[in-house]
Amino acid sequence: MKFWPILFCLLPWLCCIQLSAQTHQYRFTRIDVNKGLSHNQIKTVLKDSRGFLWVGTISGLNRYDGYTIKVYRNDPGDSSSVISNDVNKLFEGPDGKIWIHTWSGPNVYDPLTETFHRNVKRILAKYGIPEGLINDIKKDSKGNYWFIHATQGLFRYAKNTGQTVKLDHQPGDSSSLTTNGITSWAEDPKGNIWILHSNGIIEKIDPSTLKVTYRNHELNQRFRNEVLEYNFTMDTDGDLWCYIPNNNSGLFYFNTTTQAWRHIDSTTPKPKLNMDIVRGIVQDDRGILWVATDHGGINLIDKRDFSVEYILHNKEDEKSLSQNSINVLYKDKEGIIWAGTFKSGVSYYHPNINRFRLYRQQIADATSLPFNDINAFVEDDKQNLWIGTNGGGLIYFDRKKNKFTQYLHDPSNPNSLSTNVIVSLCFDREKKLWIGTYFGGLNSFDGRKFTRYKHNPDDPASLGDDSIWEVFEDSQDNLWIGTLTHGVDLFDRKKQRFYHYQIGGVNSIHGSYVPAFMEDSEGNLWIGTGYGIDLLDKQSGRFTHYINQQNNPQTLSNNTILAMLEDSRGLIWIATYGGLNLFDKKTKTFTAYTQEDGLPHNSILTLLEDDHHNLWVSTPHGISNLIIDYVPGKKDSLSIRFRNYDETDGLQGKQFNENAAFRTSAGELIFAGASGFNLFKPEHIGFNVNKPRVILTDLQVFNKTVKIGEELNGKVMLQKAIYETEHLTLDHSDNVFSLEFAVLSNFHPEKSQYKYMMEGFDKDWAVTDAAHRRVTYTNLDPGNYTFMVKASNNDGVWNETPTSLAITVLPPFWKSRTAFVLYAVAILGALFLARWLILYNARMNFRIQQEREAAQRMHDLDVMKIRFFTNVSHEFRTPLTLILTPLEKMLKHAAAGEQRNQFELIHRNARRLLNLVNQLLDFRKLEVQEIKFNPSEGDIVKFIREVFYSFSDLSEKKNIRFTFQSSIQELETLFDQDKLEKILFNLLSNAFKFTPENGSVSVEVSFADKDDSTWLAINVKDSGIGIPVDKQEKIFERFFQHDLPKSMVNQGSGIGLSITREFVKIHGGSIAVESAPGQGSCFTVLLPLTELVPHTPGATIESAGFVSEEITEYHHHGERIGKKPVLLLVEDNEDFRFYLKDNLKLQYTVLEAKNGNEGLQRALASLPDLIVSDIMMPEMNGIELCKKIRTDQRTSHIPVILLTARTAEEQKIEGFDSGASDYVTKPFNFEILQSRIRNLLAQREAFQKMFHKHIDVKAADVPITSLDEKLIQNAIKVVESNLGDAEFTVEEFSRELGMSRVHLYKKLLALTGKSPLEFIRTIRLQRAAQLLEKSQLTVSEIAYQVGFNNPKYFSKYFKDHFNVLPSAYAGAKR
Repeated sequence: MKFWPILFCLLPWLCCIQLSAQTHQYRFTRIDVNKGLSHNQIKTVLKDSRGFLWVGTISGLNRYDGYTIKVYRNDPGDSSSVISNDVNKLFEGPDGKIWIHTWSGPNVYDPLTETFHRNVKRILAKYGIPEGLINDIKKDSKGNYWFIHATQGLFRYAKNTGQTVKLDHQPGDSSSLTTNGITSWAEDPKGNIWILHSNGIIEKIDPSTLKVTYRNHELNQRFRNEVLEYNFTMDTDGDLWCYIPNNNSGLFYFNTTTQAWRHIDSTTPKPKLNMDIVRGIVQDDRGILWVATDHGGINLIDKRDFSVEYILHNKEDEKSLSQNSINVLYKDKEGIIWAGTFKSGVSYYHPNINRFRLYRQQIADATSLPFNDINAFVEDDKQNLWIGTNGGGLIYFDRKKNKFTQYLHDPSNPNSLSTNVIVSLCFDREKKLWIGTYFGGLNSFDGRKFTRYKHNPDDPASLGDDSIWEVFEDSQDNLWIGTLTHGVDLFDRKKQRFYHYQIGGVNSIHGSYVPAFMEDSEGNLWIGTGYGIDLLDKQSGRFTHYINQQNNPQTLSNNTILAMLEDSRGLIWIATYGGLNLFDKKTKTFTAYTQEDGLPHNSILTLLEDDHHNLWVSTPHGISNLIIDYVPGKKDSLSIRFRNYDETDGLQGKQFNENAAFRTSAGELIFAGASGFNLFKPEHIGFNVNKPRVILTDLQVFNKTVKIGEELNGKVMLQKAIYETEHLTLDHSDNVFSLEFAVLSNFHPEKSQYKYMMEGFDKDWAVTDAAHRRVTYTNLDPGNYTFMVKASNNDGVWNETPTSLAITVLPPFWKSRTAFVLYAVAILGALFLARWLILYNARMNFRIQQEREAAQRMHDLDVMKIRFFTNVSHEFRTPLTLILTPLEKMLKHAAAGEQRNQFELIHRNARRLLNLVNQLLDFRKLEVQEIKFNPSEGDIVKFIREVFYSFSDLSEKKNIRFTFQSSIQELETLFDQDKLEKILFNLLSNAFKFTPENGSVSVEVSFADKDDSTWLAINVKDSGIGIPVDKQEKIFERFFQHDLPKSMVNQGSGIGLSITREFVKIHGGSIAVESAPGQGSCFTVLLPLTELVPHTPGATIESAGFVSEEITEYHHHGERIGKKPVLLLVEDNEDFRFYLKDNLKLQYTVLEAKNGNEGLQRALASLPDLIVSDIMMPEMNGIELCKKIRTDQRTSHIPVILLTARTAEEQKIEGFDSGASDYVTKPFNFEILQSRIRNLLAQREAFQKMFHKHIDVKAADVPITSLDEKLIQNAIKVVESNLGDAEFTVEEFSRELGMSRVHLYKKLLALTGKSPLEFIRTIRLQRAAQLLEKSQLTVSEIAYQVGFNNPKYFSKYFKDHFNVLPSAYAGAKR
């Protein structure tokens, strides 16, 4: 019966499995054909001085820059390609060239031109080395290069001096080399050179004397002087490790100090190789010898105790050695060990590449971790680990024995684990393990059995929830249980009772999900929930609640709390799904740190502090080390640097589990996820301090790679490799180019950051990552730029010395230096030309100015002459008027006979003198461009005939035959009569002037065709002296006078024909001359025609010189009733004024004034019936006088006739615009003047009748067109407004109109023929008639309404006006 209790106690142990854990880890990174390698069979590896990794394979040569692989293969058509794809050896020469051994012979690769040279002889000659195969090149500590010649020994080349020393076998000299066949070379720590011959002899050479100082024959004797491919590696102690690559003899260790040998192979007890075929040996930075074997992986020999560890391929671990057959082993300067395999590419290792030790399950390894997905850790007092898994039960890790023991749930055993899903673990002070499970309640384990605590709905003192998310024991030995859905339970272990803190309870928590607890240094309990933090104060026992508040950055960044930690500085850190929060105890506020600050992810899953007071956090994107600098008590002194790690650094994966982190008592940190856990000491995590060098790897123009020596737009852009190019010149058309760069590092180059800047274009550095290492520039302006790029390594260490490339963008030709030189020359030439032109212009301007001044003086003189002649001409016109006017009167009454003939002679010559005067005035008008075309209708043939007859007396006097011929009887058209008369006058005057006696002059009129239209041709022919051909064009120029015969005197001025041509042009016509000396001349005038329809009889011809026959007859036969009309004569010439007064005094009362001012005063004082005024007068001229008369209401009705010697049409228009009623030019026919005076007075009388008529009808309807009419209209309005006022007097009437009574009387009498009283009565009677016609008022009512006091008088005046009594008028109209 005693057996069963014992068995029952042993059951938990029967449910566990014990396994041994792996001891050492070497995790590799692989490069194979999947990453671009040309072939997986590796034969040789080399890292050159630039940082490129070269990998020789059976099918091509590969260059690796850390990101991409460039493959070089043989091209049969390209002699600059590699000679063979099967590459056996690689080594670097003194000038950076790569020496390549293939089965087809050697090649030398020139990195400057990226070409392969097959003529090795020429390159060897450069170093003073004879032709032959070079098996290896080694570099010693002094910078010398040692060439191992296949047949001629050893050559040392001093790069600094360029001298080469040969070491070979000298017969009879024991200090020389034993043979010339050398297979391996090494330098010991003291600088001595060790060589290994192909027969197995090892020799030591003094570097100063180059003599052999030691020789060993052990291998030679062991292999009986057989020539083999011996090789050796010298370790850091100066000892040799020898092997034969193609022999299964293992390796031979030679202690150079004791000169003792030790053979190591698969048969030796310690150390023992797992395979005897050795392919290579290297020593790592820890002193461990790595031995590459064929099919045995890598054997690690620790020289200190000659223990051996084997690195083998594990098909379940992608970080293991890729294959066990190793062809080559190579260690670079950075300590990376490269293993080239037979069929699986390259595997390389460095402890700082995969930094974190990983524990994970491997099916083929029974000693590995039993289950990968881990949720919790706890450490016992033996420093062993208890691991809670997510489905794999509880695992006990005995770290000293490196064994795993697994505890699983047994459904048949109530003392086993309640479930295999464990969420939390806790050791209490009694060393009891508490296990929180998922739906398995709370378990405790005392080392022998598991005790289960589960929720019982019927027992309120039982566990509140079967899903336990956290178990925590505080400093008061209270055991707190955080559940998934039912808040917090406090477990009384003595009473075995659970006390519950749930949502809604008094003084309780605010969240049902509780994943975290923490006790701070003051003993307060922090409870992390799914809805913020509940802080239980130790002193008061009260809860304080902290949650996220939107728009308040000083609150929690997220309400889901995953972990809490008070660090050694007293800083409280909170891990949430929304970042890491730091709590300020003084202000009770939070500061959040997120991805923007450097974290790999915003979800912070766990929190740990290391021995250096730095934080480590896990996230869904790896883990982060927060390096904290902080001075306690100074919040502003806090600074944090983030150093992030991911699965490429050796982590179990990218994502980690909540709560799956632990810090051991030894200061180790553990982080776990779904793929195992990492355990490490932070101080053992290596830090890469190497500053990376950046090189340019590619140049593209328009997205096409530019090759070395390739022509682009007719020019070679790259003379050498882009990473060797210091200056790049681009044509302006190459405006889209890209530069690619890379860090030559194998320490996680994908984590490097880059900064680049195009100096001269970019204003600041641009930052990019390893995935975006190409930068493109477009449309750079011509100029000089410098592209600079720098980088950081995988741990954020920056190389602040950038790689730079000078770039020159050439301008187009029109912006080039040559173009600017040409521009400068052109500008200087232009400036010189401009200077010359300025000086030339200055000289010309000076000359022109002189000529202008001379011309101006001449012009001024001409103007003075013309002004003098014009003034004289004006003065002539008044005397001529006084001559012609009386003469015409005398001619009218003279009887026929000799006296009349004399009068006619005087009249003709006076008229001719008048024409000459007019010609002078026309010339002046032409000078000032005042002549205008003023056409009028008329019979042009009749007009020409009349001008012709005016010259009949000259023909009789000079006995010249004078004829007129016209094919046209009459022609009504538009023409300027004044100008045509002057044209004909000038032509006929010249004809008579230059035609001698008994000659002939004729005028011919006819039609002429020109430009498909009909023109009028006027020919004036004479038989005079004629005009030479060379002078015919000049005769129309001003002041031109032709030389005349001595017998003929030319009394002309030279302006007649000039005026004639201008008048013809004004008509739109032309004038031409045909003449020959002694044969006479013919002047032809062509004028355009505007033919008019002939006027019907009785039609009125509008002309200023004609008046209506009806009015003329009326004035001729009628007489004015009463006094004679009053005329005011305004004339400054006393004789002319006397003449006019003397001839007008019989019909009119004549008043006189000698200037405009006096005339205005006389007009205002006398209000004459008509004013006759000269224009040219002192003080005030006639135009101004006329304007003032017209603008004065008192005189605006008086007609004005202007007399003037000014005959131009424009001057006449000016006179009429000033308000003149008529315009008479001097000299004039006195009968015409009298006729015009009579007409104007008759018109004035008719105007009075018109006003009288308007008043009788309806005065208010007369439209206002002048000041007189305005006055009448205002007068009517004043009367109408006072119509009912019987007391309205003439005084009031004149006052309303703003005039004196006398002036009002004269004005109304002049305009209407009525006195003011009669005017008022007429308006009243007119209104009475309207009322009688349209209203129902009585006669008496109407009489009073229109302003009559007595109806009797009203009836009397009404009958006088309308010839009918008011009552009869009303009866007839109604």
